[in-house]
Amino acid sequence: MHTNRTIEHGGYTVRAVVTDTETGRYSAAAILTDRDGETRTLGVDADFADTREASDQALELALAWIQRRSVVSDRYVRRNRRGSNRDSGDVPRARRQA
Repeated sequence: MHTNRTIEHGGYTVRAVVTDTETGRYSAAAILTDRDGETRTLGVDADFADTREASDQALELALAWIQRRSVVSDRYVRRNRRGSNRDSGDVPRARRQA
């Protein structure tokens, strides 16, 4: 087993793990650890001729997974309250001064 590359991205530590297969090729996985210490392993569904290619694909899979998990913080989301003027379509308008 080879663990030759570790990166930080989106609050995760990502390690590429490359393993020799019985056929002389390599399999790959990425181990992601979040800020809370929780770990997830993502396996790449392929085999590779060299360790660099296997490692690259493991990191690419991990980064894609992290990007899909990215969520906008609630503090940036505007919430409409039921019964407010916005829900009914009545938008308050400024009065003109005469």
